[in-house]
Amino acid sequence: MPLVSARETPAPTRAALDASALFPSNVAVLVSAVDETLEGLLPEELALVARAVPKRQHEFATGRRLARRLLANLGCREEPLLADGDRVPRWPAGIVGSISHGHGLCAVAAAPRGAIRGLGIDVEEADAVRPELWRRVLRPEEEKWLRAQPDARQLQLAAVFFSAKEALYKAQFPLTGARLGFHDVLVELDPAGSGFQAQTPGFARPLAGSFAIAAPWVLAGLAIVAEERTT
Repeated sequence: MPLVSARETPAPTRAALDASALFPSNVAVLVSAVDETLEGLLPEELALVARAVPKRQHEFATGRRLARRLLANLGCREEPLLADGDRVPRWPAGIVGSISHGHGLCAVAAAPRGAIRGLGIDVEEADAVRPELWRRVLRPEEEKWLRAQPDARQLQLAAVFFSAKEALYKAQFPLTGARLGFHDVLVELDPAGSGFQAQTPGFARPLAGSFAIAAPWVLAGLAIVAEERTT
């Protein structure tokens, strides 16, 4: 669901964030600044970004390094983490995962497949979803709710809506193959509890996720658990 274009930004003011609260306890998460190096990439992985611009290469390499650390902790042997035709990572058998990067930050989540059927994590720039984009990102009821919030919080909460929908998309796509648009997903935010509910075609009931705001970033995470059945 790409919409906000990438911009050159300063290096993050914090090298790492604790994103563990975005997911159930059986999901492992790592977050770090994007490192400007290709160190640690396996040859097959490097081939995927050989023609990419340096920014894209560094984001990709950081994501693969974090993913490899998580996979090692989950007992997986070291092997290339490649991607399918939709650029979705092909996780090892028995593993679900998700990778995101933006505004100099990279986040990766992974878990054993079983109790968790799908994972989505997303990083966004906290002030990137400007009001002129709201009607493209938000359904009318979401925009109405957003405009009723304090002016000082509206930009960050707009980014939360965007990030929540991206996280939902990443979690459901490997299960359903559905190419959802922003208006296909209805998100209800709970700012006080840093949570959200996402209603989307293909699932019998809303899916629950969480978000974190740590300027200049917004992060969202959603896990589809075994009890959540597709329709």
